[in-house]
Amino acid sequence: MEFSLGIWDYLHFGLALGVFILARLSLRPIAIRWIAVWLSVYLSTRYFWWRILFTLNTTSTVGMVISVSLLLAEAYGFLAAVLFYFQTLSPRESTLPPVDPDHSPSVDIMVTIYNEPLDILYRTLVACQAIDYPSKEVIICDDGQRDDVRQLAEELGCRYIRGPRNEDAKAGNLNHALGLTNGDLVLTFDIDHIPVRSFLGETVGFFQDPKVVLVQTAHHFHNPDIFQKNLRVKEIASNEQDMFFHVVQAGRNRWNASFYCGSGAVLRRSALEEIGGFLTDTVTEDIHTSIALHGRGYRSVYVNKDLAAGLAPEDFSSYLHQRQRWARGCFQVFLRANPLWARGLTLSQRICYFASIFYFLHGLPRLIFLLAPLTYLLFNQYPLRAGILELISYYLPHMVAFVSVLPAITRVFRKTFWADIYETVMCLPLTVAFFGVLFKPRKREFAVTPKGLTLPFAKIDLGIAWWLLVLGLLTAAGIWMGLYEFSVQGVSAALIINLTWTVYNFIILIASILAAYETPQLRTTPRVERQIPCEVKLRDGDLIETQTRDLSETGLSLDLEKIYSLSPNVEVVLKGDGEETRLRGDLTRYDRRRSAQKPSVGIRFKDLTEEQHRSIVRQMYSSPETWAHAHDRTEAGAFLSFWKILTSVPRARIIYKPMQRRSLRYGLQVDCEFRADGQTQTGRLLDMGDGGMAVELDRAIPEEIQEVSVTLLDRAGQSFEVSCTPVYQVNSPGGMKLGLRVLDPSTFSRWIAEKR
Repeated sequence: MEFSLGIWDYLHFGLALGVFILARLSLRPIAIRWIAVWLSVYLSTRYFWWRILFTLNTTSTVGMVISVSLLLAEAYGFLAAVLFYFQTLSPRESTLPPVDPDHSPSVDIMVTIYNEPLDILYRTLVACQAIDYPSKEVIICDDGQRDDVRQLAEELGCRYIRGPRNEDAKAGNLNHALGLTNGDLVLTFDIDHIPVRSFLGETVGFFQDPKVVLVQTAHHFHNPDIFQKNLRVKEIASNEQDMFFHVVQAGRNRWNASFYCGSGAVLRRSALEEIGGFLTDTVTEDIHTSIALHGRGYRSVYVNKDLAAGLAPEDFSSYLHQRQRWARGCFQVFLRANPLWARGLTLSQRICYFASIFYFLHGLPRLIFLLAPLTYLLFNQYPLRAGILELISYYLPHMVAFVSVLPAITRVFRKTFWADIYETVMCLPLTVAFFGVLFKPRKREFAVTPKGLTLPFAKIDLGIAWWLLVLGLLTAAGIWMGLYEFSVQGVSAALIINLTWTVYNFIILIASILAAYETPQLRTTPRVERQIPCEVKLRDGDLIETQTRDLSETGLSLDLEKIYSLSPNVEVVLKGDGEETRLRGDLTRYDRRRSAQKPSVGIRFKDLTEEQHRSIVRQMYSSPETWAHAHDRTEAGAFLSFWKILTSVPRARIIYKPMQRRSLRYGLQVDCEFRADGQTQTGRLLDMGDGGMAVELDRAIPEEIQEVSVTLLDRAGQSFEVSCTPVYQVNSPGGMKLGLRVLDPSTFSRWIAEKR
């Protein structure tokens, strides 16, 4: 019987529209949030009822297997959404209680290192020492047993503990240090996590409650992740981990289920000793240890604030290996300390911990979503049987409601459609991790995520991204076959559905492949956006006040309000976070940025003393307000988000030309007389800067000439003569364009200043 839309179908369209409208209200009131979510769940339940009863392909065994596999993949997504709603619908912010002046427990700040670069450890230790707290000790836990690490500890005045030869990875390293220290509290940092100086002031006060044994803070990353960097979407897309740290963990705080994340957390030593230290049975000691602590009735507190900043994985391979390790560890936890029946947990905690493990099962469902429409286009096997109107009636309300609610809950931390890219990139590695744990559940191989990587040129790692290319080629073949069927047999409901589905998959796959296309990474030290007040000394000795635009340990950039004359050797005074540091540097560029007409200056520091270096690190990272606006970004709706994905190919291949001028050029077109080799000709000045100028002449000059004289004639009839060295000459519409370097920049700069 032919299906037609009826009154109930239009009613459900209205419900989906209602969810969309409620979502536009940002779902701030809890009541509105719950209404929108329950409507979305109802529409999804209605869709699955229809899918189970009316859409399975029962014409053959192969068709039935394909159809049931797709249904199970969709059911996984539905259950994952329900678990997400449970965790995030009622987030609870933690408010620091009034602190008793007598409450000042001692804190051991443990920074773990294995084989990572020493410069990363340096800035973390400097920031740890700058933390405002009276009873602290900074400890380096060195599992690599390196002499250079011991030497750095001595230079910075930190305690050095040699690790146990990488036994039980980071958990074993920390347990070894626990046996040699006695602080009341333990604060752990990965080597790249740099704290602000208020870290302990905003966390230790929670331990006045004797039931609190863990205070976890949000993880922030000061470098773009592989998606932000390689797809060039940092202006609209948050770091891929932001949703977990600012939405999921904040929501779990409501249920006393926020867990230890391995870094940026303070733990009570006595509670750790009660469970035997950090647990070592899995490769994710953090979540495993948290289950044990919660199982004994203790409380955790989540501080939803960026109090430290680390490095996100810097290349595609590192990202996949890190996520694969997390997945393997969660699967091991499920087998060895299953939260569904672990002792002492509340029902809400069981659900939250199960949700964390369940999330990493999305690899196989995502593979099914990518391959299902190809079974029809390439092999004529129907993944489901439904007409266009039936899909409109059941699928459309379900999807509109889901797509409306999800971004309203995740806010700026997860844009529509981006989850499909993240899951596509991870689907095969997570599937491999799942089956690997099934066959070898006790395997505890631990690979440290590489830090401080550089890359001199763009490349794609085919050794790890090959399967994305294979899926892309298969999907392209499916599109070609679909278009061929359309040209031969005409339009059918099955063809429209599967071809549209495959085109969408192809777009997602292209963006996923481009995430593996590494853009050049040339900087050896991090450069972070920091607006720090500073003074700059001009060529004539005057000081101007401005602020930095970004800063690194080797240099800075800043914008000026107008054109000034700067010396090649620049003096700068940084005035950030109560410090004042006088620095000298070389002017590396003086130009205009692409996005603004204001002059932009780049300075490379030179002759840094040790104290200057430490001061720069503190001013870059230690202010309590350092990351206060880290998540201020453009609100991108579904259409803009999809447009960014759709246009990822041309954007990913853009190579930005760096600014290179060391003397800002600006137009001051006046007549001039040009003398070279005893001959004089008239010309016209095109532009000029402190160090040079460009003039237009009637004819070229001999290439062997090394010095020329130029007399500039201003509109008042006054003249100024300057000696120059030719740099280049090229043909121009008016004759010959000649580039000149001024031999006496200081005198020339004063003349320019008078004429501006």
